[in-house]
Amino acid sequence: MTDLLIKSNIRDYKVVFENTIDRVSKAIQPLPNKVLIVDSNVLEIYRSDIDRMADAADIIAFEAVEENKNLEAVSGIYSSLIDRNAKRNINLVSIGGGITQDVTGFVASTLYRGVNWTFVPTTFLAQTDSCIGSKTSLNFGSRKNLLGTFYPPATIYLCPALLSSLTEIDYYSGIGETIKFQLMNPFAKPDLYQIAEKIEQVKRHEMLDEIIRENMAIKIDYMENDEFDLGRRNLLNYGHCFGHALEISSGYAIPHGIAVSIGILFAGTISVSRGVMSQEMLEGIKKIVLPCLPIAFDSRHYDADLLLAAMKNDKKRIGADLSIVLADKEFMLAKYDDLKVDEFRTGLQTLIEIFENQ
Repeated sequence: MTDLLIKSNIRDYKVVFENTIDRVSKAIQPLPNKVLIVDSNVLEIYRSDIDRMADAADIIAFEAVEENKNLEAVSGIYSSLIDRNAKRNINLVSIGGGITQDVTGFVASTLYRGVNWTFVPTTFLAQTDSCIGSKTSLNFGSRKNLLGTFYPPATIYLCPALLSSLTEIDYYSGIGETIKFQLMNPFAKPDLYQIAEKIEQVKRHEMLDEIIRENMAIKIDYMENDEFDLGRRNLLNYGHCFGHALEISSGYAIPHGIAVSIGILFAGTISVSRGVMSQEMLEGIKKIVLPCLPIAFDSRHYDADLLLAAMKNDKKRIGADLSIVLADKEFMLAKYDDLKVDEFRTGLQTLIEIFENQ
């Protein structure tokens, strides 16, 4: 498999594609001074493979839940590493999904002002999206991803075989981000029929290596010349403004990628109401998104006041109104900072009606 070199202003880093978990284990084994930070569920499933990577004393099990993506969890890992007499030549190895990545990356970027780290993404969401981009993010109180740094791993070992052990909901979370990338493809105007066909293949676990590479190429194009998220990279938040709020209002019962795909539907209702997208195009998007929602609609997750409060805390918000990324009839994306509360409430009601009438 051909590896990727990702350019970064901090340091260039590699994505190494591996066919088997055994090859990943053999790649990690020679790293000196390593400590593994492993999602506790992943450790249970792949215990024999992970035991071959490091001594038991050098493996830290981490409960990768949203409630642990904070400074308290980071502080606990600092203590564990310092108790192990860690020095600046330590090699941290993060094995898990996006939460494990965020916490490990933040630790690596701040301990001794920066130590080396490697990432082995084990979820579809992490493999297809978050593993590249250099970001680390922590929640602060009820505010999502308010804290963070830019600090890429030296190497990412990406093995699609790891996705076979995912739960349905975790796998579909990665499909949600895949839908986003395919819709915002800068290399060709989106063909909704072709995207729907591609998503059906992904649902059958087909062409995963190809789709992951496609999604990465799309993300890299948006990051190019904007690594630190000051301009065009903001468009990668398509579906995220509402999606992040929905994660919070649902108590994280709706995971990130699925919330993003619902956020794309919400953005579509706003685009249609503003007259910049046709209802026909929104219907096409619905045909892609709705079959990829493995969670039953629960009106309690769509409390307008809770969603509004969360959107007001969006770190991308810069004014009195709400921020949102919208697509037009040509599927050109733009970030808007003028979403009024009344417009938000009308869009939310339209979204709820979509679920109630499906």
